[in-house]
Amino acid sequence: MRKALVVIGLLSALVGVVQAATAELDFDLMQNIEDTNKSLSSNIALKDAKGSSADARELHRMFTEVESHFVNRGDAPDAVDLSRKSLGLTQDIQQAVGSGQFDAASEAAAGLSRTCRACHTFYKKS
Repeated sequence: MRKALVVIGLLSALVGVVQAATAELDFDLMQNIEDTNKSLSSNIALKDAKGSSADARELHRMFTEVESHFVNRGDAPDAVDLSRKSLGLTQDIQQAVGSGQFDAASEAAAGLSRTCRACHTFYKKS
C-alpha cells in the first residue's frame, strides 16, 4: 500500500511538471507570434517585401502549431476556427505582398491582429 502511494505521488508530480512545461511552451510560442506579428506590421508599412514575406511564412508555421494544439486539446472549437482563419490570413498576406499590394497586405495583417485578440479573449491564461 505504501509503495502504491509513493508511485501515485511520483506520477502526480510528473504530470505537474509536464503540464508546466507545456504551458511554458505555449507562452513562448504565443510570445514569438506576437513579436513576429509586430515585425510583419512594420515590414508591411515599410513596403519591405522580403521581410514581410518571411514574417508571414513564419506566422503561418506558428499558427499551424497553434491549430494542432487546439485540435489535440479537443475542447476549443472556436480556437481551432480562429487559428485556421489566421492561417488563411497569413496566406493572403503572402499573396498580397508577392504582388506588391501592400494596402491589401495591411488589411489582412489588421485582420490577423483582430483574430489574435478574439482568441485571447476566450483562451489566454492570466
